[in-house]
Amino acid sequence: MIKYPDYKELIESLFSTDSIRVQKLLHMSQNAFLTAIFCFFVGIYFDDLFNKEDEIEETEYETVIKGFGQLILIIIVCYYLRKLVKFIPFIFRYTETYNPFHKSKDGENLVGAALATSLIIWSTQLNMKKRLAKMIEIYKPIEVTPIPETALS
Repeated sequence: MIKYPDYKELIESLFSTDSIRVQKLLHMSQNAFLTAIFCFFVGIYFDDLFNKEDEIEETEYETVIKGFGQLILIIIVCYYLRKLVKFIPFIFRYTETYNPFHKSKDGENLVGAALATSLIIWSTQLNMKKRLAKMIEIYKPIEVTPIPETALS
């Protein structure tokens, strides 16, 4: 037997505007803002670190190695940036009932920071975008011309 959720409770939760919800949204916003700032500067630094000079043509091998190296380094740094942001206390807490260290069961508190990380890091990685475009061009399947109908009969 399927157990359906209590829709009345879900709707009440959806439109809840109590102090806990307001502080939770403020906390998510603070984390997203701080993450965005850190990611902006880290992204600029890594884009410069993996600079792709137009005058020097990379080989296929160099393009793949540098592209994936940059990706792996960004993943590692973003992992630690997320942990670093946790050290910064929540500055908008105005009641004792809100626990800024409460871990959400469904991970909803990660949405803002994850979105900020994705948008800012991807926006700053100009060299990685060039490498990906080159890799797509190199490894794109060869266009096959269709067999004429007359050849099939």
